[in-house]
Amino acid sequence: MIMDESLLKNRLTPFLLAVSLTLVVSVFWAEPLSNIESAVGDHLWQLMGTSVNRERRVVVIDIDEASIARYGAWPWPRERTAALFRGLTEQGVALRVVDIAFPDSKPGDDELAAELLKTPTVLAQVLAIGADEAVNMGRLQGAISSGVCPGQFPVANGAIGNAPNLKSSGAGHITPRVAADGTIRYLPAIICYQDKGYAALALAAIAEGAGVAPEFSVVNGKRGLDPVAMLRHSRLPGFSVPINEKGDILLPWWTSRESITSISAKDIMEGNVPAGYLKGAWVLLGATAFGMGDTVPTPQAAAVSGVEVHAQLMTALLDGRIPYQPRGAMWWQMGWIALSTLLLLAVTHFRGGIIRVYGPVLTGLLLIGVIAVLHAALLWFACLWLPWMSAVFFILLLITLLTTQGYLSSRVAGVLLYRNLSSYLPAHVARQIAQEEPGSTLNAHHEQVIVLYADLRNFSAWCDQLPAEQAGALLHSFYTFASKIIHQEGGVVEEYVGDAVMGVWRTNNSDLRPLNAAKSIVLTGERLFGAETGIDALPPLAIGIGIERGEVLVGSFGPARRRVHALLGRTVTTAIHLQSMTGELSQPIVCGENVVKAWKDDVSMISLGNFLLKDRQQPTELFVPGAELAVESG
Repeated sequence: MIMDESLLKNRLTPFLLAVSLTLVVSVFWAEPLSNIESAVGDHLWQLMGTSVNRERRVVVIDIDEASIARYGAWPWPRERTAALFRGLTEQGVALRVVDIAFPDSKPGDDELAAELLKTPTVLAQVLAIGADEAVNMGRLQGAISSGVCPGQFPVANGAIGNAPNLKSSGAGHITPRVAADGTIRYLPAIICYQDKGYAALALAAIAEGAGVAPEFSVVNGKRGLDPVAMLRHSRLPGFSVPINEKGDILLPWWTSRESITSISAKDIMEGNVPAGYLKGAWVLLGATAFGMGDTVPTPQAAAVSGVEVHAQLMTALLDGRIPYQPRGAMWWQMGWIALSTLLLLAVTHFRGGIIRVYGPVLTGLLLIGVIAVLHAALLWFACLWLPWMSAVFFILLLITLLTTQGYLSSRVAGVLLYRNLSSYLPAHVARQIAQEEPGSTLNAHHEQVIVLYADLRNFSAWCDQLPAEQAGALLHSFYTFASKIIHQEGGVVEEYVGDAVMGVWRTNNSDLRPLNAAKSIVLTGERLFGAETGIDALPPLAIGIGIERGEVLVGSFGPARRRVHALLGRTVTTAIHLQSMTGELSQPIVCGENVVKAWKDDVSMISLGNFLLKDRQQPTELFVPGAELAVESG
């Protein structure tokens, strides 16, 4: 019962430790966790963006390497750029969105400015956030007058607009958020500069395409599944763009790169595109030629043209599918941690079997798999980007702690089992039993040993006459000091048989430690039991020891459900018979022929003559130690 209560208390320790560490990591290492979550999320976007349907609403007009090779390095003369715009107008495009800024006034601006007025056009402008030097070039356009600044949106300290004489119907910024690993995952919906707000290029394009000014307003979310805030437009019913607490849009990557329709600027200028092919389309003009410096890493690839970022955002805005993290995201993780705790706690209550051993790991991995599937499903069907790293960290940490605790508990249980077994069996036998599965296979072998058999003579009479506690104390004392002496002299207590102790030495022939152990046992017994002999009604207690050397059969015998370890053979029975002769010969120690042969050069032994031992057909010569054994036969 004490062990069960202890295990119950210990079972809660991994959970408390996992919760505490998860809380610390989530607070103090939030950014590294977020970076890991984003990096793993990139692979999910790569799976999401597998559509093969060609995107025709937004078409990329690409200033590619073929265009550079035909018309020279970028930037082109303004007249040539005007010719490109003219070709798009002739195709009947509905909206031109330009991912390029023209900050300097140059020859040919008048021709380009005139062309800009023929078709609705949104020009790019750069708003620098945290720039080392405050840059102010060109003229910014498309300022929002609805008072969105100041607010949660970032504030720029530099700006690059377009030449003052290049007026367009709209303009939007192209400044992304760059993550710690350099990947583009977020884009500020609005950037503030000199107390005015400027919408992102894609948002400005949506407003221009709808024929309204980019007068967006901010509405804070209220419910748990609402975004932190939403951008809305009073003249665009149903239009809503979720943003986070920093005012950023979580960039979508629903469309595969191969599905984006891209036409070379060279083909537009040379009339290679069929007439009317782009009629009514929105075109996004950008540069992808090698060396243009407009490539960025995104969740889809390590080097992607910046124009693709705006193309993805524009198509998602048209579809109304902008992913976002809901206001109650923290509660989602806390709820999942609570559910994981309950399930894993339930699993740990199983006792024994495969569930108890592997249950926590399998349950934890299953929970992580469910998180992954649920995250992907909610993103695809509801555009919800739910955080998961803290919950996964908690589960991984918890199953690691539970596994470690289980391993340590098994080790402790194994040590306890070994200690318990070794108190009943020889240490090497206890170790073997603790490490192997029980079986009924015969396990036996022969060994050369010296056997010492020590018996507490007359104990049976004492056992019958004395109270159980007193008789037990006498036997316990004998077992204790005899075993201690045998171990100190290098022997192993193989067996306790009634009121006798059998010690074994697996040593060379001339090892005298068994004899030394026998002398010490006899002397200790006389010192401890001498006072007890004063009881006249009982025969005196004495110790008799028989010692012999030879081959024994050692093994475990019996069925798997009940086995016994035993030493058997002539050597063992001889040692027992020698001990039984000690009383008749009034000698505390009697040795056999074989062990005396081994000791003949090292110790003086006295022959007592030949005696016919029990179950023997031939007499056996018996010996006792020489005069150096200061033991009275009593």
